[in-house]
Amino acid sequence: MIQAAAEAIYKYGIRGTTSARIQELSGLSQGMVNLHFGSKEKLLLAVAEELSVRYAEQWKVIAANPELNPADKLISFIEADFDPLVLNARDVAIWFSFRAEALSNPKVFPFIDSRDKGFRAAILELLEQIKVEGQYDDVDANLATDALVALLEGLWTDYHLHSEIFKPSEALRICLFVLQSMFPKHFSNQKIYG
Repeated sequence: MIQAAAEAIYKYGIRGTTSARIQELSGLSQGMVNLHFGSKEKLLLAVAEELSVRYAEQWKVIAANPELNPADKLISFIEADFDPLVLNARDVAIWFSFRAEALSNPKVFPFIDSRDKGFRAAILELLEQIKVEGQYDDVDANLATDALVALLEGLWTDYHLHSEIFKPSEALRICLFVLQSMFPKHFSNQKIYG
């Protein structure tokens, strides 16, 4: 049912996703939607939550990996951000549909917020470790975190608008180029161009 609702959002947008369209795509009755979710709105919220959980699982696994150093974890975070599991035409269109509705439906906001506290905190922790390791005394880890999160958001928007020509490898190179300007000892030319 969640997948049918997601498909309806992808095809018709949030406002065009009616109970009838969800029924048609799922093959289930309206009663099943109400039985399992209580309302169409709660079902749509479950779609946003499912996307959010899948996205968070990607970076949380990386963050918990004791075998990766901070720079490799950060590179892995970025690679995961461009992984087709989360960065695909359907799911990104759904993300942006929810974002268009976020101000009028605050319940969805925690699931689609680009300033997710956990994600930002994980990046900040890695950048603070890199800052200490490399003795980058002139780098503000908070600003570097904000810059990277904004860059990732911008690249997702670029993907949403130009998915047919978007190249994840180029997006990774852009992120590494920016990181190299702040942390040159940790993000070498070889990693960017090699």
